[in-house]
Amino acid sequence: MTVGKRKRQRSGTSARQAHDATPSGMEIAIVHARGVIDAEHVEPFARALGRGVEAGATKVIVDLSSADEVTTAGMNALLAARQSLVERGGQIAIVTSHWLRLRFEVLQLGQRFLLADSRLQAVQLLGLPGGHNQDTGIRMSRAAAA
Repeated sequence: MTVGKRKRQRSGTSARQAHDATPSGMEIAIVHARGVIDAEHVEPFARALGRGVEAGATKVIVDLSSADEVTTAGMNALLAARQSLVERGGQIAIVTSHWLRLRFEVLQLGQRFLLADSRLQAVQLLGLPGGHNQDTGIRMSRAAAA
């Protein structure tokens, strides 16, 4: 491996739900992405975001804390999902690593997304009580772009 270059890992999507279909009436969707989200690997990520939005989620948490890199293609997928959510009064919170947070801030995307250091903080930023769905009755969908 050459110094200064990161090995690019393929990203993909797998549902982490007991059911194949995303339930209707869902309030929150969680998408966990890892590896590199670039033009070559953005489709699974965009599909996972789209599934949550299409299922009726009004709050979306995107966990990018394990992402190695998010290029313009990944940012555009996030912006497209945000636009769909904003049109119906929804919000999106993104869990970021330190370096990724800096990138969002440099690109002034911190004004468009709620940026969090953890999933718990993302839940709180979205205004969801308690941080756990057992006590709130919130229906959740989870998808992973891996």
